[in-house]
Amino acid sequence: MQLHGIRQIRTGWADGPEFVTQCPIRPGESYTYRFTIQGQEGTLWWHAHSSWLRATVYGALIIHPKQGDSYPFTKPKRETPILLGEWWDANPIDVIRQATQTGAAPNISDAYTINGQPGDLYKCSSK
Repeated sequence: MQLHGIRQIRTGWADGPEFVTQCPIRPGESYTYRFTIQGQEGTLWWHAHSSWLRATVYGALIIHPKQGDSYPFTKPKRETPILLGEWWDANPIDVIRQATQTGAAPNISDAYTINGQPGDLYKCSSK
């Protein structure tokens, strides 16, 4: 798992690709990610970092100011995270495998998603 925007304080070894900064989490196993957030606020994002799982496992991380502290910007009236993603009709791992074998760029996605949803106009929406 990789956290984008978090300043890692003595935990940089836990933030990055498998077999480089840490061993991957094996199927059926678990991992507790412990990190300290100091002097940081805002909306950040995280994603898996094992093969193309990053294409399917991601999310927002919202850090509010500490109780009693003010925002470093105008306080939002409302917060709505918007995550943009891609949708493949094929298994994303097969897409990258084909690209690796042929030397070509990976096929572009079949649809784009907003908060994980491809929208009513895409054929998979009714599934």
